[in-house]
Amino acid sequence: MEEERLSLKVEGMTCNHCASTVQGIIKQEGGDDIRVDYLMGEANFDLKNTQNLEKILKRLDAAGYKSNAEGKENYSKGSLSDIEKKFLITLPFSLVLFSHMFAPHHWWINDVWVQFFLCLPVYMMGLYHFGKSTFEAIKSGHNNMDILILIGSSSAFFYSVCGAIAHSGSDTVHDFLFFETTSTIITLVLLGYVIEHRAVQRTTLILRDLYKTQPDKAKKLVQNGMNQDLEVVNASSLVKDDIILVNSGDRIPADGMIIHGSLTLDEAMLTGESEHLQKNKGQEVLSGSLIVDGNGTLKVTKTGKESTIGKIIELVKQSRSDKPAVQKLADRISAIFVPAIIGIAALTFVINYFVVESGTADSILRSIAVLVIACPCAMGLATPTAVSVGLGLAAKMGIIVKKASVFEEINAIQTIVFDKTGTLTSGDLQVSMNDVDTNYGQEVVWGIIKSLEQRSNHPIAHRILSLTEHISETPLNDIEEIKGRGLQARYNNQAVKFGSATFVSATDNNADLYLSIDGKVVATFNVSDELKPDAAETIAFFAKKKLHTLMLSGDSEKKTAFAAKQLHIADYQGAQLPEDKLAKLKELKSNSKVAMVGDGVNDSPSLALADVGISIGNSNALAVDSAKVVIVGSKLGLLQQLFKISDKVVLTIKQNLFWAFSYNLVAIPLAAAGYLDPMLAALSMAFSDVIVIGNSLRLKMILPNSIR
Repeated sequence: MEEERLSLKVEGMTCNHCASTVQGIIKQEGGDDIRVDYLMGEANFDLKNTQNLEKILKRLDAAGYKSNAEGKENYSKGSLSDIEKKFLITLPFSLVLFSHMFAPHHWWINDVWVQFFLCLPVYMMGLYHFGKSTFEAIKSGHNNMDILILIGSSSAFFYSVCGAIAHSGSDTVHDFLFFETTSTIITLVLLGYVIEHRAVQRTTLILRDLYKTQPDKAKKLVQNGMNQDLEVVNASSLVKDDIILVNSGDRIPADGMIIHGSLTLDEAMLTGESEHLQKNKGQEVLSGSLIVDGNGTLKVTKTGKESTIGKIIELVKQSRSDKPAVQKLADRISAIFVPAIIGIAALTFVINYFVVESGTADSILRSIAVLVIACPCAMGLATPTAVSVGLGLAAKMGIIVKKASVFEEINAIQTIVFDKTGTLTSGDLQVSMNDVDTNYGQEVVWGIIKSLEQRSNHPIAHRILSLTEHISETPLNDIEEIKGRGLQARYNNQAVKFGSATFVSATDNNADLYLSIDGKVVATFNVSDELKPDAAETIAFFAKKKLHTLMLSGDSEKKTAFAAKQLHIADYQGAQLPEDKLAKLKELKSNSKVAMVGDGVNDSPSLALADVGISIGNSNALAVDSAKVVIVGSKLGLLQQLFKISDKVVLTIKQNLFWAFSYNLVAIPLAAAGYLDPMLAALSMAFSDVIVIGNSLRLKMILPNSIR
């Protein structure tokens, strides 16, 4: 039976421990390659037996997580989530019960059984929420934060019940009642989850906006006899070669080619390009682009996950399932955190009761305080909340980070290597023929070159093909591209070579490209290119960061030296074949962390070898595995933004983890020593997560301005 890739929308996950529970349930029911993103409320996995999906949905529901298989939100905009409803149910009971602490002793609120019946609904709600989660967590082989809350609130509740029964009617009965502690713990923890839930959604707002760039509907033109009918269809139902109509204000539902009309497009969400682009008949447009002005008819070329926006969204999803090294460390600590805290709470009771002789009530309360104040969630939230902000902002600018760990890796880069053509230069090449052998003529020569370059993705090939649109191809056999050197074939049983002087064995080196037939040079060409407007500023940025900057180019030594001089790059090497670049990168990697920036076409081996490969100026590189980062547009300045984002994200992660660890190191001993009662402990626990998320939200607010 063939595996099917499924996507679930899962509501109710609040931290990494929840994600572990969801992952454990899916795995036990046959799921494979499971990726759970609790911030976005998603679970993606392979399932061989799709009949098990119903079991997964039932178990997730039993654990307290609403889910569906359509990958859509479970609640409409403006409605309350489950956790918010539970909090609002418990709040009035807890407020009334808590007020007894300020009421005269003879008031009705101080009656033992009034307090019991006020606490009971809150405890039952807590038992329902935390108990379901705890049961499924243990069943799936994981621990979670809810175990600590369940034990702590249950201890206070049953101690109070026992005290009420044993001392009913006596004046000392109130010394054994902690019903308000039970209800306050549950209500405050639910409040923390509510605030956390809303704050987390704000950290992922940019990512959610990215997902919304995929329109739900499309206007499809359907042939009906001699006429064309307009049908509004689901965008997901479009297939290649469909004809669709687009109007001003629409988002383009699929990649396509304009066959009628002209459009002014805003591609900012895809490429980071703030200026509007004019696209006319015959030009390609990208899905997710916003039509600022104009109307047109498109022929669909790519749809769904194969479209540009589809690929971007899939890559962003993949990157969020990746874990940086610092998060993996936090996860390992969190995995042993819950059993460790239970052990510390037990030890707290033993020491306070038998050694300090604090009495039964105080010893139990201190143990409860330890259970409630401990917060592994903050450690789990520290990295993903900050990474979400970074990934979202980068994607909005046209920077696609394929792995979340890239931010850490970029932060550690010491050497940055640049390709020249198409990377530091515009790639808008000018190709001119110098001279041609009269035995062949320009038509034949251009026809041969056109036939050769049809098989290449090099920027020069694209330029030559645009120059030879009106020229017919010359029939060739055995066409082969030799990466970094040139192309070769057979023409009338003669060997044809097109490339550098070395490749064709030319005796002079006065031109950039040579065409030889049967070993004789029959035509030479010059190629010129301009530096990108933001190239000098970008190189200056890395010099200021004290990164070792190097240019490796397949272009001639002379042209490479000229470009390096203009950009103030002291270290450069020209006439570099792909294997030469690889050898240099291996040498650099032996003593430093290296980033490689290339166009994603001819630099794939080097991009793969570098610690961080960055492809720029080639949207097709979205599908290239060798690059860890893809800059969809051609703006070199986005490299600066990438490094600035990485610096800020890593700093925020460190701040979040420092708080998460230091909070527990300080708070747990204070609770064990009796300086924090359980209610204050619950309040502290609830807001420790909020502080971590708040710091990430602060990053969301300051990051756009700080990277300009």
